[in-house]
Amino acid sequence: MKTISFTTSQFVTIDYELASPVYRAVAAFLDVIFLLIYMAIASYVISMNLFDVNMDVVKDRWSLLSIFLLRLPWLLYSPVMEYLTNGRSLGKLIMGIRVVKSNGETAGLREYFTRWIFRVVDIWVGGFGFLALLVSGTTEKRQRIGDIMADTVVIKVKDTQIYNLRDVLSIKSSDNHVPTYPNVVRFSDEDMLLIKNTILRVQRYPNQSNKDFAIELADETARLIGLPETPAKRMEFLKTVLQDYVVLTR
Repeated sequence: MKTISFTTSQFVTIDYELASPVYRAVAAFLDVIFLLIYMAIASYVISMNLFDVNMDVVKDRWSLLSIFLLRLPWLLYSPVMEYLTNGRSLGKLIMGIRVVKSNGETAGLREYFTRWIFRVVDIWVGGFGFLALLVSGTTEKRQRIGDIMADTVVIKVKDTQIYNLRDVLSIKSSDNHVPTYPNVVRFSDEDMLLIKNTILRVQRYPNQSNKDFAIELADETARLIGLPETPAKRMEFLKTVLQDYVVLTR
């Protein structure tokens, strides 16, 4: 499993799993299926509207309607859809993957169109997608040629380990936990979610940047609740703070 780390404006490092070539291929296949379904429906609607029109008019109208309702959607589906949905086509949405800049920022119209232009090389020239699979499977950031030229990556955004407030509230109950730090009530639910996700990141990706952030978070948490010094076992301290908060505020 390959991952990529992004640093937020608050200097928080977040790790994402890079989408595998298989995920990307399935997403592209689903996009083709959706496009074929759309084109079949659009063709049927166009033909029904022209059913009672004479042949000369039919040819003119069919040419015009086919350009705007069939050819343009087929050509521009990927860049337009990804631009409107922040990096997700319908296939990517189903597969839980998304296009972003290599620094973690949301990609723009230029990046989406650059990726789209180089699909000619990645997919059509490169053996109906073989080149795209080969390049994305061997590069460090799993980028196809279009991604390299646009400076984008495709990440997985469906993460079963992302916790919400309900997960936090289910950690402990007052029946099985005695609070250690009563001053944790000064924190907010968002603070606790930050602590929870920090613990999770260290457990899943124990790199030095995540550990350093956890240490800083523990030190700041200890200061805010009035402790003279941070407990030596900082991860256990953060877990205790999280459990105390749930028990004292639920």
